[in-house]
Amino acid sequence: MAPTPIPQVVVDTDHALDGTAGKAAEKLAAFRWKQTLDPAGPRYPVKTYAKAVGRTLSVIQRYAKGYALFIERQENPRAGVPLTIQDAIRLAEQSAEMQEFSEAIAEGSGKPVSQVARGDNRHRTNAIVTRAKERAERRGTNPVDEARDIALSEARARDAARARDEAEKANHGRKYLAIEGHLASAKDRLTRALTTAEGVNFTDEEMELLRSTIANIRALLDLIDLRMAGAPDIDWDGELSKLGAS
Repeated sequence: MAPTPIPQVVVDTDHALDGTAGKAAEKLAAFRWKQTLDPAGPRYPVKTYAKAVGRTLSVIQRYAKGYALFIERQENPRAGVPLTIQDAIRLAEQSAEMQEFSEAIAEGSGKPVSQVARGDNRHRTNAIVTRAKERAERRGTNPVDEARDIALSEARARDAARARDEAEKANHGRKYLAIEGHLASAKDRLTRALTTAEGVNFTDEEMELLRSTIANIRALLDLIDLRMAGAPDIDWDGELSKLGAS
């Protein structure tokens, strides 16, 4: 049987819609559905249509089936976030079972359905599905509901970890500024000690006491350096006690 001829105007329209973005994605999907799967349309064979417009069979199927799913969901909406055309196009690649899991995981994780269905992190999605099925078998529950709960728990854990990281970064910044301020203040005080010492005739006893203090300051600076470098196994309280700084 000779392949069904595709009119050039149809090919040109497909190319025009494919070359635009945003809302055109819905128009392109609708056009491909009307040309191939719509019962009221010309019902061109998908393979022939794909060859005519220079696209792979899977791409045309994904768009046409995605639009069919998109309009079906508009007529029979489900609980949760409404599907966008991009969500529907990506879901069209999956089995009915995986579509349910993808939507549940997207709802629980807060990610777009299209991102989950596209498989950006497919091994993570598969791991959630496996855990959900195992948990549902043990509990006698719905695996799709379990997948949603697992994704939600993981999202909350990620949010908590991110909040901890941000708090640690903020605390790090505050500590850095505090240390910098203390050292700047110490430098200022020591500079004043240097200028004040000019022309003073100290006694031997005074010199001994001042040199002892200077030695303690040097030792304290060494401890500060070690602590900032993260040196382990140092009894900081003990060292400070030796310097009379505890």
